[in-house]
Amino acid sequence: MAHNPINQKLSSISQRQQVGLECYVTDTPPLGGRVKADISDFIVREILPSGEILSTFENEKSNSNQSFEPGKDRYTTFTLIKKNTDTIIAAKNLEGYLKVPLKFIKWNGIKDHSAITAQKFSVKGNHLAKLNNFKHNHIFLTKIRSARKGMELGKLWGNQFTINIRNSNRPYEEIINILKLWVEEINSIGFPNYFGMQRFGQHRPNSYKIGKLFFKGKYQEAVEEFLFTVYPKEYESNALFRRKLEKERNYEEGLRECPNGLYYEKIVIEQLLKEINYKKAYLELPISLCNLILSSYQSFLFNKAVSRRIKNGISLSTPVKGDLIAILKDIKGSPSLVKYLYEGGNGWNDKNIEKAFLHERATILAPVLGYNTNLLDFPVFKDIYNEILNEEQFSLSEFKHNEQRLYRFEGTKRAIYNMPSNLKVSQAFITNDYPNLDPKGIKLEFSLPKGTYATILLNELRKSS
Repeated sequence: MAHNPINQKLSSISQRQQVGLECYVTDTPPLGGRVKADISDFIVREILPSGEILSTFENEKSNSNQSFEPGKDRYTTFTLIKKNTDTIIAAKNLEGYLKVPLKFIKWNGIKDHSAITAQKFSVKGNHLAKLNNFKHNHIFLTKIRSARKGMELGKLWGNQFTINIRNSNRPYEEIINILKLWVEEINSIGFPNYFGMQRFGQHRPNSYKIGKLFFKGKYQEAVEEFLFTVYPKEYESNALFRRKLEKERNYEEGLRECPNGLYYEKIVIEQLLKEINYKKAYLELPISLCNLILSSYQSFLFNKAVSRRIKNGISLSTPVKGDLIAILKDIKGSPSLVKYLYEGGNGWNDKNIEKAFLHERATILAPVLGYNTNLLDFPVFKDIYNEILNEEQFSLSEFKHNEQRLYRFEGTKRAIYNMPSNLKVSQAFITNDYPNLDPKGIKLEFSLPKGTYATILLNELRKSS
């Protein structure tokens, strides 16, 4: 098995550290550079269970002549390509255009806002003709088909990424050396399977705070954090609006003055104008967003636990006694339901587990906490999580709630590290928007299983806030 060199270098005290992204595991110097200088610098394409990688080409034929057979077909499926747009906003656009309830529209996961992405969608009912006529400046639909089944959560292998990094301030020779060593380390030990910054809010990383307050029944504080708290990366116009709204609490005026970009804030303000009921105001948000915000507190606790393991000097990719192991569905893939408790001895099971790690067919699991989590099932993480929960003054029973529309936050399991598939790194690239060759530009191509964040892999290379 590959040995995991533990590197306890902390990122600077920053928004990253606030959400539990506290450690790197690679030893290479920071490459720096800029990601997403242009929308074409970050491309995400879903990989279906069949292995098909969705295309981001907007002009792919949609087969508008296809028929919808009643009694056989119940859904319309399509590839949704979006540019510089939020997934939920894209779904809301479709909701308004098709005049169907949002719950009829299904997709797998929230894709990056500042990117070009392709993902599979489905809508209940026959919408072939109308979707073929859909027009939007930043949202494009291709491969529109009738289908017996719609999208099901989890029915996805993962995502394929093409990412450009620009403007590294290091000499060309240093870049070459850093990339070589970094690829060797990543292919040997992988990288932490943290939840990325976009899980918490890129410019206002406070979803986990809102989630915690909601779970604790502090609905007013949750809504006030959502509306009022200003973060350093916000636009000044948004910051000024939040400060004024907090000071005056004039929701009628606030609704008129709310900046266009604060789409979700406007929904909450509108409800508060009708009735000062903070729980109800929060639940006026799209239910997918409500669930995302609440589950981000689980994500925060997971990040803290993985960071604590690294700080404690315990490998992420080499099991120790008491680790819960999952066999992967395929090489570098997602965990299967086959699990073992690693005893750290010479027994038959342990030897086979070690062989599975050598062949990149096994991973180490940690709990994503919920009210049904039994920490006794995770001996290595039991003390780590108990420390964190004590610091947070939070108990697992607080994940229970009585809202029928929300997820049941029972808890689940997640791999603590990941390995990219087909990792390719090249220097210098040309794009349509940047026609000049960037001699210090870096292009990365790789695939990751579902639920894994490419930005976390990039952090191991760039090592910047």
